[in-house]
Amino acid sequence: MKKQKKTMIIITFVTLIIVLVALCFLPDTIPLHFGATGASNFGSKYFLLLFIPIPAGLYWAFCHRSK
Repeated sequence: MKKQKKTMIIITFVTLIIVLVALCFLPDTIPLHFGATGASNFGSKYFLLLFIPIPAGLYWAFCHRSK
């Protein structure tokens, strides 16, 4: 179990680093959704910050659910 926890912490920090580095190079507005004619929805580059808690949330959901 400790190995899983350590792995999850590493994955979360790697995700954090990747997102923070990517934010430095992205324009202020990025496409969020693509349709048949190309980009159909745009948003702030800070929307990517939502991807940081996703790995931690998934870990918590799968490992702390009642059995």
